[in-house]
Order: sequence, then C-alpha cells, then structure tokens
Amino acid sequence: MARIITVAVPKGGAGKTSTTLNLGAALAERGYRVLLVDFDPQGNLSLSVRATIGTPSLYTVIKTFIATWEPGLAQVIQPSTIPNVDIVPTDVWLNEADEDLRGADRREYALQKLVEPIAPAYDFVLIDTLPYFGMLVKNALVAADELIIPMQAEFLATQSIAMMLKLVERIQRSGLNPLLRVLGVLVTQVDLRTNMSRQAESYARSEFLGRVPVFQSTIKRTVRMAESQALGQSILQYDSDGDVAGAYRALAEEVLRAAEA
Repeated sequence: MARIITVAVPKGGAGKTSTTLNLGAALAERGYRVLLVDFDPQGNLSLSVRATIGTPSLYTVIKTFIATWEPGLAQVIQPSTIPNVDIVPTDVWLNEADEDLRGADRREYALQKLVEPIAPAYDFVLIDTLPYFGMLVKNALVAADELIIPMQAEFLATQSIAMMLKLVERIQRSGLNPLLRVLGVLVTQVDLRTNMSRQAESYARSEFLGRVPVFQSTIKRTVRMAESQALGQSILQYDSDGDVAGAYRALAEEVLRAAEA
C-alpha cells in the first residue's frame, strides 16, 4: 500500500507545488512508483508536467462520487513528463467541488475513498493543495498518512505553520484522521545572501523544536525552479547536478528514513 503524503500550508508561495513535484521526482529516481494528485484548482502542478484536462475531469469524478459512491479516479490518471510518475490533473473547475462537498454525506472522506482503490499500484501518493483551509484541504488531510508543511524562510511564515498544526490537531482529535502524522516542516525559498533568510531558518528550527520535526534538507531560492516547470520538467531533470536537485534527493532520503522511525 502506498504512503500517502499531503503537502499543505495556508500560505501562497511556500513551495507546495514545487515540493510535491520534485519530491515525487526524487522518489521516482530511486525506483519508486509515484502518483501526484493535483488538488489545487490553480492546476499549477498539472501544467508543470504538461498534463491534459479532459472529460471526465477530477471535478466530474468527485461530483459523480458524491452522487453514487462509485470511485472513478483511475479514469483521470495519466503519465507525466517525469519517468515513473503519474498524475491526477485538475483545473479551475475543482473550485466547484469545494462547495459541492459541503452538502455531501461523509464529505471529508471523498478523496480518501477515491484514492483507496488505486493506492496499491503505487509506492507513494503525493497530494498538492491550495493555500487556504477549506473542504478540499480537509479532504487532503483525511486522505493522508503523513503531512509535509513547507515554510518560506521568513519570520511571518511561522504563523501559517502554527495555524496548520492547529488544524492537524483538530483532524486528529475529531477522529477524522487520528493517525495523521506530521512528517516535518520543510524550509523553502532560502536565500543565503540575506541575513533575514538565514535567521528565519534558525528561528523556525528553535520555534518548533520538540513540537514537530523540521527537515534537515532546505530548499534554496532559484530561478531555475520556475524555468524547469515552464519546460515541463522536474528540477532533477533540468538541473540534475545543481544544489536544489541535490536538496530534493536529500529530502527523499529523509522521507524514506522516516518510515523506519
């Protein structure tokens, strides 16, 4: 059965999509079979791997599931531009699902039930999310075994981490997903040229010490990330020997070791 990892934080620009994409690529490079689920209506993850949106779409699959309880996620899975990585793509219509789910029975469990039948075909399912708390994000947390929380290397970003941890606690205590585990906080957008960035990283490690893990791997800010996604590639394909590609390989190692903890 796949390890299902959601990447979430209620803040834009933290690197959720880049982390989902490149962690998936790093795991696939190690020989693991990976499925990416684009659960953000912006569809940036889908665009980054040149996915096409057709009929049915992720939104129509969810809408049908709400009405019939028939899981149909396999219909929309397609190969990505990254070897050994498949994707469930999405588009702006997924916004409608947030509203539709609010009136559905067992509304928080829709994504979990959609993923269950296809999870045995993969080693990892990585779920990208949108930057606010709503029904789609709750679904992504209920469906997951583990959570990665990206955090920009800036002081104000720690507030969004605190909010995320409160939501996780509610998800656990309510019984929606009592076994949800915070795999770690990932510091992103690190700019070693600035004191603020270095200090923010140090502050994050001290702030969350003893509460949740903070990955040793950090992701530097680089224009090559945007360039790689514009070309439909992971950073591991576009700049294989670069620091950021190495950082995502190191992150994959930490994720793999965490399964043994």
